[in-house]
Amino acid sequence: MTSTWKLAALAAFAGSISITAFAQVHVAYVPSAELCAKQAIPPHKPSLCSTIPAYIGPDPMLVTKDGYQGIFIPATSAASDSQSPFDNMAWQMFVGLNWKEGDQKKGPKEGLSNIGERVWQTWPRVENVFGNGPVQASCSNPHKLPVFSIASNGSGTPSAKNEEYLQASTNLPLIDINGNWTLYERRLNATELQYLQAPGGQAAQTLITAAGQTNFVAAGNQVDFTPSGTNQVGPLGSMEIKASWRILDKKNGDNPSRYFTMKAMLEVPGDLVSGNQAICQPVTVGLVGMHIIAKNPKTGPKTNPDNGELLPQWIWATFEHVDNAPLAQAACDPTIKQCNNFGNASCGAATVQPKVRYSYFNPSQASSSTNVAPTASTSGPAFAWNNGQPYALGYTPPQAARCWQIYSLTQELNQQWQRSLHSARSVFANYMLVGTQWGASLEPTGPSPMPLNAVPGMLSNVTLETYIQNYAQPTATAGPGSCISCHSGATLLDGTTSANFSFLPGLASPTAARNIKR
Repeated sequence: MTSTWKLAALAAFAGSISITAFAQVHVAYVPSAELCAKQAIPPHKPSLCSTIPAYIGPDPMLVTKDGYQGIFIPATSAASDSQSPFDNMAWQMFVGLNWKEGDQKKGPKEGLSNIGERVWQTWPRVENVFGNGPVQASCSNPHKLPVFSIASNGSGTPSAKNEEYLQASTNLPLIDINGNWTLYERRLNATELQYLQAPGGQAAQTLITAAGQTNFVAAGNQVDFTPSGTNQVGPLGSMEIKASWRILDKKNGDNPSRYFTMKAMLEVPGDLVSGNQAICQPVTVGLVGMHIIAKNPKTGPKTNPDNGELLPQWIWATFEHVDNAPLAQAACDPTIKQCNNFGNASCGAATVQPKVRYSYFNPSQASSSTNVAPTASTSGPAFAWNNGQPYALGYTPPQAARCWQIYSLTQELNQQWQRSLHSARSVFANYMLVGTQWGASLEPTGPSPMPLNAVPGMLSNVTLETYIQNYAQPTATAGPGSCISCHSGATLLDGTTSANFSFLPGLASPTAARNIKR
């Protein structure tokens, strides 16, 4: 199947790059961007490369055996900086995954600017593994565009098996400044697919069906996705991608040249649409968010003695477009264990940057309440589609704001990576790393509302977890605003067997559907 993919025109792109929209905190110690995982000792002129790293590489702080403090203690040198190796790995993954498929041996100006599918877009989507939802729109697609299929159960409830417009954890949608729903897709790499199909080589215990999971549990097994090697350029472990896209409209003021874009066919079944008429519409979508999670290697005296504080879980990296949303005036500091906004969806008034057209915040309607979820309908689909743009007609956008500051050293690295991407004339210079989270075995003890099972303790993406950024603990209707804390509750279909931090096995038959409270 052919696809029509588009990077923004370079002529329109030149001079348009905006280095991260947030004010930087200048620190005495500044980490260095490691632009390629192959370069263990960076040359004098390091360059971006297509290598997807398997591991973080050297991190002296992880050898610590006593009183490990994560980022609660300021880093004063590379020897005391535990976070930057993870952030550099995150950027290396983002760049390598967004290299044009087939151009991995070409330089960054070609690999990051040529038109075509990116590496991660060649990975299977979840419906390719677990099957489609019960009802999909039947649309003609003569140009064989990539499809965003919003499936349903046939009775007005969205299915979780295809692309989505409801966020995980809350089952709430995000509406952009033009009044359109944000779209979500999930993909997984070949390593994870192989494990799901036949864990331990046992096809009868496959995790992609209910029967296989029953056999898996009966055999006394525990889910343990394939880890990476202990070398930066070694074999990749299991990886998952979750991407968020918004529908772009030049007539309403959007500038597609600032986004990685693609032409796609939007398909929505009639039972989710006002008037019960299916939507079959070609659209241009722009990438606004991306979660990358990678299973890190096991640690121990024999397997990986140099990284003893790194738990054998996953490394979580999340990226956003720089124009998504402003920072809250009272944004929480990830290096402090307390935050006045804990437990609140809103993080108060936002600090609006001049000349920025936010995708999810309208300065002319600014107020003291942000991240206010749209109200579900009391009849018909809870969040019905309009049969034309704006697709979220009748629902109020949330005035999204970022509730947490980006860690200062992460910001320093963002600027360096963005400059390198700008030099390569790549539209991906308009994206930023929000943070990289990883499990640690030693954290500060004692009472603290901040989750102490990860560094940083809280991490969320405005486009993917809009309404739970400040939730440190699970609530009756949502999970916490921490990747590791939220995914630690993932189970197989039996509801008790741990799924090793992945919610994907929950998509196995019987059909998964969104449980929406009106």
